[in-house]
Amino acid sequence: MKRWKTVDESGGLSIQMDLRRPSCCSKPAWLMTTLSDMEQKIRMLVHRSSNENDEGKGDTFGERAECYYQERPQLLSLLLDLYNAYISLAERYCQSLHKHHNYQSHSSSDNTTTVSSEDFQSDAESSLSYQLPSTTAISHDEMISELVIKNVQYDLIVDELLVMEKQVNDSSRKIELQRSLLEVLESERLILLNENAGLRYKVCVLIDENKRLALDSMYVLKMREDHRVCMLSRKIEDLQGKIYSLEKRNRDYYQQLMHKQDNKQEDKEINIPRKGVRISRFWDKLKNSQLLFLCKPHPSRSVVN
Repeated sequence: MKRWKTVDESGGLSIQMDLRRPSCCSKPAWLMTTLSDMEQKIRMLVHRSSNENDEGKGDTFGERAECYYQERPQLLSLLLDLYNAYISLAERYCQSLHKHHNYQSHSSSDNTTTVSSEDFQSDAESSLSYQLPSTTAISHDEMISELVIKNVQYDLIVDELLVMEKQVNDSSRKIELQRSLLEVLESERLILLNENAGLRYKVCVLIDENKRLALDSMYVLKMREDHRVCMLSRKIEDLQGKIYSLEKRNRDYYQQLMHKQDNKQEDKEINIPRKGVRISRFWDKLKNSQLLFLCKPHPSRSVVN
């Protein structure tokens, strides 16, 4: 806060002006230049108005009194209001720039079109930095026209600030929506992670069961193979016993057959002379009984027969 106080030489009037200073943390260069120019012009206007009122060239006493007591305080109060409004507008503009810069840094993936701080500063410099050439004498008309221009610039900047605040609100709303969407996606990701962990556990359990079943099946197959081998070995032993018994019986039968054949051969050899003896005895009986008279067989031939 900067305070100015102007006192008339005659001690009749005292005008006190309180000029605010911007409270923004970061003061742009264009703002400092514009404020210094405005302070210089206000200082010159106060000094010039006090000099003109003191001189009173060609004015009547009533006109000088009206100008001194009415027009000059009104003009200075209007100038003070404009200056304070400009300071508040600059503060809001700086705050919106700071907010916009924070949102732009936090939401890099935002789909809305954001304007960089350098562009804002250049636009602000083009719209706010109004520098007049340094003159030693400034008239009231020029000052009033400058005030009108400042009011127009103030309205334009207010409109720009409204648009910028709307963009910032839209950006913040979109950021909130994206944040809620991100939270939903994060919750879904956690749910999927839990389901994945459960499925991984189930897969591990199934793999263990599969391994255990494979071992059990291998054990069962091995037992079956062992049982089959045992049964086959028993069958082989039974068949070997049967073969041995059959071979033994075959050998016995063969020996009996050979024995029978030998006995038959011996019987044949024994029966041949017995048969000849019987025939000779039969013929002898015939001879003795005289049954056959006509045919007598030869003894040698009968023996052969």
